[in-house]
Amino acid sequence: MRILAINVEIGHGHPNYLDYVLQALKQIDHHIEIKYWDILTQEKGFTKLFWQISKNLYSIGAKGGITTELYNRLRDSTRSYNLSLCNAPSSGFSSILVSHPLLDRSIGSVWYIHGEIAAPKESVLKNIAKIIVPTTYTANKFIAQGIKPEQILITGLLLSLDLVANAKENYLKRVSRLKSERPLTIGFFISGAYPPPHIKKVIDGIISVTKENYRVIAFLGTDLVKARNFLSDLNRLSSQRGKSSASILFVSCNNRSDYQKRVNRLLPLLDVFVAPSHEHTSWALGLGLPIFVLFPMIGNYAKENFRFAHKQGVALPIPTRQDAQNLGITFRELRSAGMLLKMAENGFGRFSINGALGTAQLILRGTDV
Repeated sequence: MRILAINVEIGHGHPNYLDYVLQALKQIDHHIEIKYWDILTQEKGFTKLFWQISKNLYSIGAKGGITTELYNRLRDSTRSYNLSLCNAPSSGFSSILVSHPLLDRSIGSVWYIHGEIAAPKESVLKNIAKIIVPTTYTANKFIAQGIKPEQILITGLLLSLDLVANAKENYLKRVSRLKSERPLTIGFFISGAYPPPHIKKVIDGIISVTKENYRVIAFLGTDLVKARNFLSDLNRLSSQRGKSSASILFVSCNNRSDYQKRVNRLLPLLDVFVAPSHEHTSWALGLGLPIFVLFPMIGNYAKENFRFAHKQGVALPIPTRQDAQNLGITFRELRSAGMLLKMAENGFGRFSINGALGTAQLILRGTDV
């Protein structure tokens, strides 16, 4: 069986979802042939220029406002003119998998791997064989926007196989820690676009929780220059506000794949984490790991993901810098009241976490599904 996997490295969420499915395919059948087409390195001319501009707008658009709107308009206008945004040779493959909703033009019938809970209008594409979605909620959002039910496959939350393998054991250990008096370990994540308002809150939050003697693991992404700038700002503000002796581990890497492997190894150690409500939301919904969401919301995915996670009782907001500066006290009070434990319990066993393996099995069955 030959599979074509087409990816564009914009953000971490969409590329990771595709990677998890490819890992599951290899686990089921290590003889399977997968051709990987990286848009930003293998395309040329207008196509490469379009995606490079899109990536730049994604980063700039993290500041919100007109650039985010421009990015969404660019995507809409591209649909309107039916432009080809991928020139991968697509003949001779059993299935074509794509990680981005604009990769449905002129490459045959594709399977779109949509791992997000949210399904805003910019994620809708109709020239497809199948859309892979994590929940019934997501499926219904697509159906409401004109996608046929038979085009949609609900497979469960798309998580790394490494996290799924020991999910229950790690959840029970987390529950035990939350019930104890031991110091907690707090994770802090920054979006791949490095939004300045989020960075300020993360720095405030780290300083706050270390004063409560919580351990910190700060995941600083794949831009090593911005990671160094973050550390410089953190050190400067920590000196001004009084340094703590609490343990802080900083994690960064210069490519997404290696960075995600490090994240997956360390994630089971966390008791609570702070992050934008992007792909990270699935950890809160499926692994029993409470999330505190960085505001402002940037993009429609974040808004919808947060609303859903908040309704499930696994997410709370960090709306202001003052809230971030009080985060250590907030965690102490919520833990004492049993709220952190309840958030963890709300996020385990409610949704399937076998989306990657389930998707791989359906792909191997092919057109019979």
